[in-house]
Amino acid sequence: MTIFSIISAVIVALGTGNSIFLVYRNKIKLNNTPGILLSMVIAIITGLLTGSIIGIISGETFLVVGVSMIIGFVIGFLAGHPIGLLAILMSSIFGLIGGINGAILGLFLQYINPTILLGILLGFYIVIIGFVIVYIYVTTNNKFSIDTNELSPFAIIAGGVVLVSLFLFMYSTDMVKVPGQSETTQTEAQQETSSTKKMAKTEVDVTKESSPKVKMLVTETGYTPNVIRVKKGIPVELEITNPLEDSCLSTFKIPDFNINDVNLKVGTTNLTFTPEKTGEFTFSCGMEMFKGTIIVE
Repeated sequence: MTIFSIISAVIVALGTGNSIFLVYRNKIKLNNTPGILLSMVIAIITGLLTGSIIGIISGETFLVVGVSMIIGFVIGFLAGHPIGLLAILMSSIFGLIGGINGAILGLFLQYINPTILLGILLGFYIVIIGFVIVYIYVTTNNKFSIDTNELSPFAIIAGGVVLVSLFLFMYSTDMVKVPGQSETTQTEAQQETSSTKKMAKTEVDVTKESSPKVKMLVTETGYTPNVIRVKKGIPVELEITNPLEDSCLSTFKIPDFNINDVNLKVGTTNLTFTPEKTGEFTFSCGMEMFKGTIIVE
């Protein structure tokens, strides 16, 4: 997956770089509305795909969204700069929107089948940025000409049907795996039973320890232990061992104790929190599909 992400990033860099270069070189002929629209298209499609790639690779929500916003804004600024201030404003906004949406999409794709879906996004990017480059050449060079009247709307509809059919075909096969879905074919009732299956309770009590340390293991069915009893006002150290890679469980959070979206890399991660109030508090994965309870006495 990492290799494919790098290849996708290189394609985006080349396609977007070439598009912006062509806009700069032909800024006199692409002024006003055509230039503004082109810069907006370049910004939003680049922001969308870049954000998706970063989201799939990283998985840390704050970092992914922040970096994607910055990249989207910069691409929008560069694409709109040769056209004028209005183009800069519009393309920068579209770059921000594309970056944010791409980041959110990438964070979700990492839990499904990122290779297939990233490939689909890359295909859309190549088509769209290809049209941008072709339009610039046709508009600025008399040697190229395309009669858009000859492009039948039925051809566009047929292309859309092919893309939708391809996506539905991949979704219905084992090429795309949904979290919680078995590799073998199951009925809807079996799938619902499997997805609602809960991990058996495993409890640990460290209320009598002066320097409590809880060793937690990440498994495919949740966290163990998933019930932890602690004492109010006593700092607790969590030693979390995660053998899984690119899993929803790799993101860990305890919102009530200011532990938010921690990326549990493969290996051991140490976290510390001090419970300042009694009660029951929830810890979970990033998507809150797997949960546990901390009981403060």
